[in-house]
Amino acid sequence: MVGVINHVPNPDVKAAVGLAQAAEGVGAAWIGVADAFWWRDVWMLLGEVALQTERIELGPAMTNPYMRHRFHTASALATLQELAPGRVFCGIAAGGSEVTAAAGISRQDAPERVAELVTFLREVETTGTLDAASGRGLDVGLDPVPILIAGRGDSMLRAAGALGDRVLLWAIPASDLERSASIVHDGASGRARPPELVWAPLVRHRDAPQASIMHVAVYASLNTVVPVRLGWGLDDTRVEAIREQLVRGDLPAAGALVPPDALKDLVFEDLDPAPIAAIARSLGVSSLAVPGFDPATVAGHIAWAASVEALLD
Repeated sequence: MVGVINHVPNPDVKAAVGLAQAAEGVGAAWIGVADAFWWRDVWMLLGEVALQTERIELGPAMTNPYMRHRFHTASALATLQELAPGRVFCGIAAGGSEVTAAAGISRQDAPERVAELVTFLREVETTGTLDAASGRGLDVGLDPVPILIAGRGDSMLRAAGALGDRVLLWAIPASDLERSASIVHDGASGRARPPELVWAPLVRHRDAPQASIMHVAVYASLNTVVPVRLGWGLDDTRVEAIREQLVRGDLPAAGALVPPDALKDLVFEDLDPAPIAAIARSLGVSSLAVPGFDPATVAGHIAWAASVEALLD
């Protein structure tokens, strides 16, 4: 059940559809499209992807509880379900650094806000009510939506385990994987049905552009827990310098500030499926996801992930 995270920078409709069709054509189970306020709108892209695919699940990966009102998120999901019945999921996370740096919104309460959004969506699924006080409902039905939650900090990982149908470990440093997975499992303790744990390791495939690898690594390094990034030599001053460059849109300058030790911890250089599968088994991973950099290369990356999944049984 390999998933794909669209990692084409600012994809237009043609790029979003092309990647989704390429992924669907080789059996990928789902594809997520980024919700970034400085890029093209995720819901408009997903609407076109829905119309131009037949089987693959689709959804935002990841939206957040800050930049859109929860009423709009519910309406968008219900509309997308009309275009792709039974194929819609909702990926939710805390939001990228730009939410704070550019939009001026603190994300300190992200776990609580994510929990609020998930609870709200499930209530709308059950009752159709947007606002109990006024009695205002959603005038289009919202079917149950699988919730995919991603996070790095302890509170977000715990919330993901407690609330998500699926939890995504995306480009987590190798040194922090065990801790991260254990917090998810702790958060899920007591649930009758724990979430599916999805791992998206950042692997340097031979055909993966260096700029694309760095794009993922830069954001991952910023959002890594403090003890790990300090161990790399990535202190608060350098973090702020990286954020400044990202807000300006200068990824090469931001990447130049990431310590080499961070890249060693974040990027898997060995393509042998067996060691990756061994790590996945130890973490309790159910399935893998891969970043989709290009329709021309995504099939090979999906096949690689499928070969890892075949070793999990």
